[in-house]
Amino acid sequence: MITMEDRQTADPPWIRSPEVSDTDRVLEMVYLVARRTGRSPGAAARLCIRLVPKLTASSTTAPSSPAHRLAAARRGRIAVAAALRSLDRRRDPAVFDNALAEAVVRDELALLPPRQRFTVWSVAVRHRPISEVAAETGWTRSQVVRLLNAGLSTITRWGTHSIPFA
Repeated sequence: MITMEDRQTADPPWIRSPEVSDTDRVLEMVYLVARRTGRSPGAAARLCIRLVPKLTASSTTAPSSPAHRLAAARRGRIAVAAALRSLDRRRDPAVFDNALAEAVVRDELALLPPRQRFTVWSVAVRHRPISEVAAETGWTRSQVVRLLNAGLSTITRWGTHSIPFA
């Protein structure tokens, strides 16, 4: 049985933060794709050290409005995918596409507003009951359901719409 302590250690650090930095998002995408396509943890870390500073340098000049930030983040996702695809030409394309799809969904989750992000992670990923999330946060069950539906709708719309497959 998974205890509350186990859940806390397995959750990414950005689940409860007000905003996820572009560096954290790109780092997670690169590392996740690298690991899922067969790189060792050390090789994945070296790839992150090499790629993440280059991929996040251009995103620091993005406008600060929320709509512009989201658009810039989604465009940056395409740059990350292209950079990773150019490095993984020798690997199985189906494995790469599956890893990229998973990374895009997690990236879109990171772009959600904090309450939606926490709710989607808790219910859809960690499989916690809605009543448990409501009790922990102090929200009503209907608020949790609305946050979950809104978050999943956004992930579905943008996650499937913006996966840059070749």
